[in-house]
Amino acid sequence: MPEPFRVNVLGPLEVRRHGAQVSIEGTKKRQLLAVLVAARGDAVPVDRLYAALWGPNPPPSARASLQSHVSRLRERVQPELEVVTMWSGYGLDLRRVELDGVRFESLVELGGRLAPVEVLGDALRLWRGDAFTGFAELPSVQGEARRLDELRLTTTERWMDARLAADEQGLVGELEALVTEHPLREHFWRQLMVALHRAGRQAEALRRGADLRTMLRELGLQPSPAILQLESRILAEDLTLRPDPGRPARRPASPHGGREPTSLIGRESDVAAVLDALAMRPVVTICGPGGVGKTRLAMRAAHAARDSFDDVVVVELAPVRDPDATPQMVAAALELEQRQHRSLEATVEDFLQDKSLLLVLDNCEHVLEAAAPLVDRLRRRCPGVTVLATSREPLGLPGEHIHLAAPLTVPAEGASSLREVADASAVQLFVDRARAARADYVLTETEAAAVAEICLRLDGLPLAVELAAARMRTMGSRALASRLDQRFALLSGDRKIADPRHRTLHHLVEWSYDLLEPAEQESFSQLSVFAGSFGLDAAESVCQPSSPNQLEAVGLLVNLIDKSMVQLIDADEPRYRLLETLRDFGHWRLEDAGRLDPPEGRHRSWYLGLAERAELGLEGPEEGRWSQDVERDFDNFRAAHASAVRCGDLDCAARLVTALQEFSFRRIRYEITNWAEATALMEGFADEPRASSVLAVSAYGHWVRGDLEAAIDLAGRSREMHEALSSAPNALAERVLGNALFYCGRTEEALAAMEAMLDGAHASGSASRLAHALYMSSVAQTSIGDPRRGADLADRAWTAADKCGSPSAAAQAAYARGVALRPVDADEAGRALQHAAELGEIAGNRWISAFALTEVHSLSAQRGDLIPALQGLAGVIDTWHRGGDWANQWLSLRHVFGVLVRLDTPRSAAVLYGALVAKGVAHALPSGAADAENMSAQVDIVRQLLAPTEFAAAVRTGAAMSDTDLIAYLQTEIECRTS
Repeated sequence: MPEPFRVNVLGPLEVRRHGAQVSIEGTKKRQLLAVLVAARGDAVPVDRLYAALWGPNPPPSARASLQSHVSRLRERVQPELEVVTMWSGYGLDLRRVELDGVRFESLVELGGRLAPVEVLGDALRLWRGDAFTGFAELPSVQGEARRLDELRLTTTERWMDARLAADEQGLVGELEALVTEHPLREHFWRQLMVALHRAGRQAEALRRGADLRTMLRELGLQPSPAILQLESRILAEDLTLRPDPGRPARRPASPHGGREPTSLIGRESDVAAVLDALAMRPVVTICGPGGVGKTRLAMRAAHAARDSFDDVVVVELAPVRDPDATPQMVAAALELEQRQHRSLEATVEDFLQDKSLLLVLDNCEHVLEAAAPLVDRLRRRCPGVTVLATSREPLGLPGEHIHLAAPLTVPAEGASSLREVADASAVQLFVDRARAARADYVLTETEAAAVAEICLRLDGLPLAVELAAARMRTMGSRALASRLDQRFALLSGDRKIADPRHRTLHHLVEWSYDLLEPAEQESFSQLSVFAGSFGLDAAESVCQPSSPNQLEAVGLLVNLIDKSMVQLIDADEPRYRLLETLRDFGHWRLEDAGRLDPPEGRHRSWYLGLAERAELGLEGPEEGRWSQDVERDFDNFRAAHASAVRCGDLDCAARLVTALQEFSFRRIRYEITNWAEATALMEGFADEPRASSVLAVSAYGHWVRGDLEAAIDLAGRSREMHEALSSAPNALAERVLGNALFYCGRTEEALAAMEAMLDGAHASGSASRLAHALYMSSVAQTSIGDPRRGADLADRAWTAADKCGSPSAAAQAAYARGVALRPVDADEAGRALQHAAELGEIAGNRWISAFALTEVHSLSAQRGDLIPALQGLAGVIDTWHRGGDWANQWLSLRHVFGVLVRLDTPRSAAVLYGALVAKGVAHALPSGAADAENMSAQVDIVRQLLAPTEFAAAVRTGAAMSDTDLIAYLQTEIECRTS
């Protein structure tokens, strides 16, 4: 199971996603994160953030720069960690995040009630250094850092007290180190004196007491009465300094080692070997049978290798059923969308060409036909990318290094004594997981032979061992060994699976399945239709019993979790998942019995209902929450749509596309447009009531990717189909036409399309749709030279936004107002646009936020803050480039051109001008009435600064550049100007 999203402050500040460190570049962004984390979700006023980032005298550009840092930070940590804009500043939404500081405090509290030695020890092992290392002296962090450091010391004191009370030996060395590091913590001195006394070193105990008195005397201090009393008791050989003689003897430590439920046992040499291979080869594949621990090994190796790369990205391919979806999963993990005139594979390649990155592809075996060509492409064309894959078989590529993940070591045949058995890593794993199932379990001499037999029978496969150990809750090891032996003997004739270890795991899973109650078996199999994680409500809807009077879904889930057949990954939501091996088995059971269609149909129905509820929720004040909910279940929405296409459920496929379109556009997840195209190819599509809306979604995809003629054609067909079917309009076709026609300079046609969009929005009765139509109409009117009309429409958009309560609607209205005000009141325009960006962030609407920030940074440049403006625009361009949003990318690049001219970088400006001319973006929205004249004047400046031949050469260079090459060129230029 992938590790949760974590923020670690008990040492150097770290952010980890799936166990891999999230790279947050730049001191300012890390300082910002430290201050926000230290506030633990409370709002941090912007004045305190200014002070943290720039000291007591922040520069005039602090506000715009802060917004830029916030935006870049959000891009790295969302969706799990939300940076929330509050009226007084910023704060963090920590509900989906594990903070090691919070985990530490919880364990400390638990240690006061239960097993203090173990629990407090676990708490202290979370520390990697001083709290907020490197940022602890920031005024807004200092208090929290010192509080945590002090709690660490008091917890260490309590832990040592507990270990002394348990009569643990060998504490003298640890305590000597503690008094050396913290000489003024008298409690450690007292503990050291007690430990020395118990070790029979009375004289040394008294000498250390004298050392303490000497040190304190030099400081003008006196030892406490407790020290003096302790010295007297040591001199008197006070027996009460010994552990209570009436207390039962402490149970001896078992030979297996740690208690961590996700510990990686017996894999040290494997991790080292994988790390060596990663340093030498572009592709490393960890191969082995199902259940051998490939994923856990890969995640640990990726974690260990993180410092060798700028970034580590993990792609979980387990939820994928259709191999053709593999590139989409890789792109989604990279937060990347398909670009103009490029396949998705080419888009991924373009993006990664100049990156230093470790790409982890987990569970490739069922998508090899798509994964292998993609990896081969990256191997040949992206020299800074290393791929670490896990698969039951190799990818089959030149230069691929294959690391065979062998099963854990098992005892020798016939081994029966504790000494012979305990060192085998399979036994250590069994004992570790058995203790999780039964807290009082200890491996004893009498248990050793049975446990050895279990591990031998299971070939040392970690997953098989864990499943067997989970049965220790209900039976002893000898009974378990006997039942495994009988079961496997019955199955030994089964030769359907060639690899003996695959048979072992299959048999073990089948045995575990057969031990379930019939209702549990039915529920487990039906759960296999989920892709990725799922919630309780979804499970209750999909898992329908075939007979009455069965346990409810929640009771069955609890039973399945207890038996290690289902994993609980979030207790608060709650959310669950099946390991891929178990999911495959459950899916096979359904297919084999011919019972796959009903639960898949219920899965489609549940997620269609959720999508349509979200569609409504996105139009109201709870938009941000609904956006997060859809994002969290996107794998299941994807699976539901693929299932609908596969089985010919046109109604479901079309409704999913139309319900999720607005979410996808706002989050810049244009994958939905590919779903629309797949839906349009289904039999009977022309008669589908939502056909016109689906075509409009497809048209939108062509628009954002810059295929303007196709966008106009599809949008026109959508309008014709709508008129023929008399179906309810969604105004998306007019929205596409308005944008694309403006881009092509066909202003009158564009205005007519927008007028039709406005009429449709009024007719729909939806305040949210009306707000959007008014916003677009406002920007159009301002762009053609009527800002007064634009401001009036913006005010009407604000009224509609207030009615529906949607943050996105309010952001669009604020944006329109800012654009309309810009020619007459730049300061007020800047405030409106900044507010639009912040509202967009609250809504999870990356599109409007980036759109607004383009104007914010442009205004910043207009005020003379050129470097902060350029830095901010670089972040916006990266957002569009990752999202494959060609149209909005070029709108932002027009602003970059103006900044480059003012920075006196004529050649760079000329190169960009050549690209702008080649792409023909002079008429695109939004553009002020005087924009064309301004650009012409700026071009004249560049011409004067360059020789004619140099200007012409630079223009030709820009015109010939691909989008990817141009963005890479500009990013380098911007970095040189701003570093």
